[in-house]
Amino acid sequence: MEKVLLGMSGGKDSTWACRVLQEMGYEVEGLLLVLHESAPVKEAQLAADRLGIKLHIADYSESFKREVEEYFAREYLEGRTPNPCVECNRKIKFSALADEADRLGIEKIATGHYVTVGKAGDRYTLSQALDAKKDQSYFLWQLTQELLSRFVSPLEKASKDEVVRRVTENSLIDEIKESQEICFIPDDDYVSFLKARLSPEDCEKAFKEGDFVKLNGEAVGKHKGYASYTVGQRKGLGIALGRPAFVVGISSEDNRVILGFEEDNRCEGFVADSLNFVSTPEFEGERRFFVRPRYRSPLIPCTVNITNGKAEVITDVPIKLVSPGQSAVFYDEEGRVMLGGKICRNARNGVNF
Repeated sequence: MEKVLLGMSGGKDSTWACRVLQEMGYEVEGLLLVLHESAPVKEAQLAADRLGIKLHIADYSESFKREVEEYFAREYLEGRTPNPCVECNRKIKFSALADEADRLGIEKIATGHYVTVGKAGDRYTLSQALDAKKDQSYFLWQLTQELLSRFVSPLEKASKDEVVRRVTENSLIDEIKESQEICFIPDDDYVSFLKARLSPEDCEKAFKEGDFVKLNGEAVGKHKGYASYTVGQRKGLGIALGRPAFVVGISSEDNRVILGFEEDNRCEGFVADSLNFVSTPEFEGERRFFVRPRYRSPLIPCTVNITNGKAEVITDVPIKLVSPGQSAVFYDEEGRVMLGGKICRNARNGVNF
C-alpha cells in the first residue's frame, strides 16, 4: 500500500481529505506544521485519532516568520499589498511537506486544497477544482513541477457542502470553523501587526502623516501613513471630496496616497513580474488567456505579452484597479493554471501609476 503524507490542520477540509485518500487505497500519515502560537495542535491530533492515522508535528515557526511574516511587513513598507497565503503555500507548506515526507521515506504528499492535479505529456498540470466557488488554484501558482509531481489532490471533485456534511455525519471533528483569512493576524488588525513587527525607523516611515493627492498632484488632505491603505480602497479614508473617493496609487518614496473617483478606479490592464510557468513550458510572446487578478475575481479574457520575464496584460474589458503585490493567475479554456505572477503596476489610458 502506497503511503502519502497529508498536511493537516484539524479542520474539515484536511480531515475529509484524509478519508478520501484512505478510500483511494493510500496509507495516510498526517503532518501538522506549527507556524505560529495559534497552531491547532489539539484539533489536528483529535482528527488524526478519529481517522486512525499517525500525526507528525514539525515546528516551522522560524521559517514562517522569515518567509511569510517578514515578507508581509516588507511589502506594506514598500507600498504594496502582499498575498501571504501564496508565499506560505510555496515556501512553507508544500516545501515543508515534501521535506518531511523525504525524512519519513514517503513519496506522495497531499493537502485539503480544492484543486486538480493532472498530467499532459511530460508536464504536470494544475487546474481548478470541480467546485468553482471553493477552488483554491489561485493560491498555488508558485508550485514547481517537482512538487506537483508528488501532489495528490483528494478534494478535486468534492464540494464544500459535501465535505461539511460528510465530516459531520462521520463525527470526524467536533466543530466546523472557517479558516482565518490571515492566520497570523487572527483579529484582522494588520496595522497593529505592522507597528509591532516593523523597526522603529520603518514604522516611522510607513505611518508618518502625509498628503492625499489627486491624480493631477493637487494635495487635498492628510493621510495617517501610506501603509494604512491599499489600492482600490474606498472605505475608511477619512476624507470628503464631494463624492466617493478611491485609493488609486500609493507612493512610499514620497509618502503620498493618490486618490481618484469611480471613473479612475478602472484600468485596461497591468504588468506582472516574478512569473512562474505551471501547466505550460516557459515561453515569450503573445498568448490569449483568462486572468484572475484577485482571488474572488471572475475569470477575465485577456491578451498577455511576455518579454524579459514580465507579462504585459491587456484585458478585454476594463477591470477594477488591482493592488501591486497581489497575484495574477492565468488560465486556459479548460481551467488549467498556465502561469502566474505578481502585479507590479496598473495601466490606465497608457499611464502607469
